[in-house]
Amino acid sequence: MESKTRQSSSNSWIILRILAVVIALATLVVLRQFRQQRTTEYEKSSTSEPPDNSLEKIVPQSEKSSSSPPDTTIKELVRAWNKGQTDDIVGMFSSDGVLMIPTGSQIQSRAEIEKILAEQHAGILKDTTLTNSVDDVSQPDADRAIVKGTYQIDGVKILGFTKSATGSYILHQIKREERWLISRAEVTR
Repeated sequence: MESKTRQSSSNSWIILRILAVVIALATLVVLRQFRQQRTTEYEKSSTSEPPDNSLEKIVPQSEKSSSSPPDTTIKELVRAWNKGQTDDIVGMFSSDGVLMIPTGSQIQSRAEIEKILAEQHAGILKDTTLTNSVDDVSQPDADRAIVKGTYQIDGVKILGFTKSATGSYILHQIKREERWLISRAEVTR
């Protein structure tokens, strides 16, 4: 009888541990979805103020740098894309910036980037909506940063059909006069 009681008690503890792990994982998933939802709302908004996110660490004003973080560039890019402001996107590139598009083409210089963006935004990418998530931000030094993430473009028009396109991106950025500029953008499917 005592053996059955111990086995039952042992099984109860195993079940409780498994339940605790499941609850912890579910909490992490919910928090990630909440953060992604808040990020998407910020990207689609016309305001330059980020959403109030009480889950993020509050940094005292004295510890904040005078310039924006590197991932602000992608948020500005998404907002400009969704407003159809390709000139603003071009202005986010350094003068010798490079854009690598999913076809493998490498577009160099602001003038060429402006030309390809204008052509695509007037064609199959007209009236599309861009969303993204930032997966990683690294800063090898104070004036260089790499932002990696994924994107989705909804509303792509191909042969009369509307589709979505998804992929990943890597933005290599340089800081010029306290502003992050894209020196190389690699966009893949």
